[in-house]
Amino acid sequence: METTAFTKPVQTLANDIQNSATVENARQSAEEVRASAEDMMARSSQALRQGATRAREALSHTTDQAAHYVQDQPLKSLLMAAAAGAAIALLAAALSNRHGHH
Repeated sequence: METTAFTKPVQTLANDIQNSATVENARQSAEEVRASAEDMMARSSQALRQGATRAREALSHTTDQAAHYVQDQPLKSLLMAAAAGAAIALLAAALSNRHGHH
């Protein structure tokens, strides 16, 4: 009989705590945090998509400009490419020799 008498006040106390304003405030705060996180994720995702679109457009524009330059000045383009290749080869050789001495 003592167990039943003890169990009812505990259940009542548990119900009171569950329905308390503190618990409700915590639920509301958690919901606000969840909604805020969802909003931030949506905005971040949209910004990322917009950035990727701008990057693709810039790359396409730069590629078009380079193609036009090569068409307009093929000899100059060939000499610039050869010079760039030589510079890269010299840099690679210098780095290779530097690592060989260590």
